[in-house]
Amino acid sequence: METQDSHSFGRAGLLWKSIARQPEYRDGLLKLNGDLSIRTFKNQPQKYLESDRFEFVLELKGLLKPLSALNSEKLEYLIFRIFETYQNELLYEKGEHSKFSIDIVFQLIEFFYSNGPKADIAKILQKETSLEKKDVDSILSHIKVFNKLGTFIAKSPNLKKTIESSDSILTEVAALHMEITWLALESMFFLLVAQQALSQKYSCESLLKGWRVEYGFDEIQYARMMQYFPPNSSLLDFRGKYVFAIQSLHSAAKVETEEFDLLLLRSIANYFSSWIAKVAKQMEVGFQT
Repeated sequence: METQDSHSFGRAGLLWKSIARQPEYRDGLLKLNGDLSIRTFKNQPQKYLESDRFEFVLELKGLLKPLSALNSEKLEYLIFRIFETYQNELLYEKGEHSKFSIDIVFQLIEFFYSNGPKADIAKILQKETSLEKKDVDSILSHIKVFNKLGTFIAKSPNLKKTIESSDSILTEVAALHMEITWLALESMFFLLVAQQALSQKYSCESLLKGWRVEYGFDEIQYARMMQYFPPNSSLLDFRGKYVFAIQSLHSAAKVETEEFDLLLLRSIANYFSSWIAKVAKQMEVGFQT
């Protein structure tokens, strides 16, 4: 069970990340030390981690003013943004913001390619679902960043060094995408690293064998899916193969075949997502430990 002390340290770290991703800090206008700042926040949670907006601004301004090259007005504006950024982290942590998960990617792929690609995915997604515009925009923003982070990690020649450099990598991405919480970025990072790590040992064939056992499908259903995920396919190619499978099924002549195979494909995507998520969680816990 998490102690209050470790909980405070976690939130102190989130507040520090909320500061470190701001352009003023990255431009050298704030002379702050990360470890010292986290210790200060941790030791005085009522001033920084648990305070309302007014008290937060007052206390943080007193802390930052001697360490800042900003005038009073610009410093206050910065602190307002830090407060909002930190509050978004807390809302995400509590589950009050929709959390990013890899299965959303596959749900969107199926939606996007049903009856052909959509010209304006955001408008159609909002129209055909109960989601508000801000929720649709958030989903699409998260997937865009997930893809960008995935491209970066895929190019890395050394997975171990990539994990060890996670903080600097995520700080860089966080500065470019202020709308995405640090917690969401961390989740994306470990999902992608998990997929990369698993691909070094397993293939799509391994995935399908596990899927068949997990869901109790027979040899015929297994063979039907093998046409979309050949034995030598890498796990890193799974999403591309899944897109091709969805496109193929929606152009199929037999509706009955299409519907049944879509059901099989959904179950494979669910199995893949849960596998990656489980390993990602194990890696994240191990890294933090």
